[in-house]
Amino acid sequence: MSHFSPTSPKVSVLMSAHNAETTLRRAVESVQNQTMHDIELVVVEPASEDGTGRMLDVASERDIRVVVQHVPACSRETALDLALDRARGDYLLVMDADGWYEPTYVQKLVSLAEKNHSQLVVGGFSAEVVMPRRTVELDCDDEEKVYFLQHDFRSEAWRHFSTGRLAPASAKLFERARAVEVGCRFDSGTGDDHSFSMSYLRDVERVSFGGSGYRVSRALGEKVGVDAADELFGRVEAAYDQIRSLYVDWGFEGDPASMGTLQSRYIEMLSLCVEMACAEGGEAARALVGRMIGGERAQFAASVAQPRDNASRALIGPIKSQNVQMAMVQARLLSMVRRGAPATLTPDAFI
Repeated sequence: MSHFSPTSPKVSVLMSAHNAETTLRRAVESVQNQTMHDIELVVVEPASEDGTGRMLDVASERDIRVVVQHVPACSRETALDLALDRARGDYLLVMDADGWYEPTYVQKLVSLAEKNHSQLVVGGFSAEVVMPRRTVELDCDDEEKVYFLQHDFRSEAWRHFSTGRLAPASAKLFERARAVEVGCRFDSGTGDDHSFSMSYLRDVERVSFGGSGYRVSRALGEKVGVDAADELFGRVEAAYDQIRSLYVDWGFEGDPASMGTLQSRYIEMLSLCVEMACAEGGEAARALVGRMIGGERAQFAASVAQPRDNASRALIGPIKSQNVQMAMVQARLLSMVRRGAPATLTPDAFI
């Protein structure tokens, strides 16, 4: 059994905790109860209005492995950057305050990293996404796969992007020294932590997949309408740019599998944006849908994409013809059939 060293822990778990008192205890205790004891939990708490701050202070007083920093209000990504700056472990993990680890999770990831001399371990995880009218269970499989050569990983990266495992920073074991050297940061202004993963992936060589045991239970409100759709569309565009930039750097811009998956993913997320806008209706919604489906990127994606779900496939025709009215009618019909579940159920849309 590994033992904790207060100056050089093996693993630093980074967390942002804001107004999380209903889920925080389970998250913290799941780290404390790991079979690998050589762990620190670095939590940044940005101006919570409930008991989150007090709960963290109590945990820190009782366990020197829990490091807490209280800061003014900021985004989750900014908080994670602050946690990163205080981390001291050889490895990094990112955890959400509404998530928890099974007892052997960290040990499994570290064992894979050391066994295969991997710079990155991509773990399996499951997510319970609670929506206003239904709950969806999402599982990322934990089948073990090892890439010892950089080219082999890059050639098959599209498979892992398509399952939603590769983009989020959660459920991944990073080498801290390498992340610092590369200059990885969480806050890129896109509203998610994917920029950290993308920076790390750019020159990574040895990658392992495997090790299940991270669970997330996430409640999503009825976040629909023109403003919400426009915000998500901005994130979709940023994600497209990030992945395409990665493929260009890798020399995979002309690879059919890699670029085809990127276009299909774009259409799937674009369909979700259209559906969100249509929930509000009106001239503003029509203008936004017209802008989203009339762009050069949307037109190209619709000409080559092969999305996995029926909702996205049904919107390809209206997108190609730039028929705003038909796109909105189709989106409303499909939303009714699915009882509020989004068209795209890839985990990285929620994690």
